Amino acid sequence: MPRATERVGRSGEYLTAALISLVSDTVMVVPHGSEADLVFEHNNKLYKVQVKTQSKIEKSRKNWRFDMRRGANTKNRNYKEQAVDIFALASLPHRNVVFIKPMDQNQLTIADEHMKNNDPVKNLKDILDNI
Repeated sequence: MPRATERVGRSGEYLTAALISLVSDTVMVVPHGSEADLVFEHNNKLYKVQVKTQSKIEKSRKNWRFDMRRGANTKNRNYKEQAVDIFALASLPHRNVVFIKPMDQNQLTIADEHMKNNDPVKNLKDILDNI
């Protein structure tokens, strides 16, 4: 992975870990190459988080587009069942994260207004209540 791309991904992971730390006392960044990027504990249960990070918006549509598959260097780009409990979609320019449950889509598009105005802590608590 090119160094600049890796730096963007790590930035999103640390941004997400900082937001999760407002809900959990135990947040760990997992070594590169694992299916999950972060692991955290909430109410005596461990959750695995996969972070998808974007550093710029899609110019033609004014939306954020996230590739929900694994990296291009893996043979099987789909995640194994139950390998990820929560996806975190990070926008570096807005310094914001949208948390979602796993879904069977290769791409997900989020409107810029939603990405900009999302309350990530409330969003995460809602996801945890519905898992």
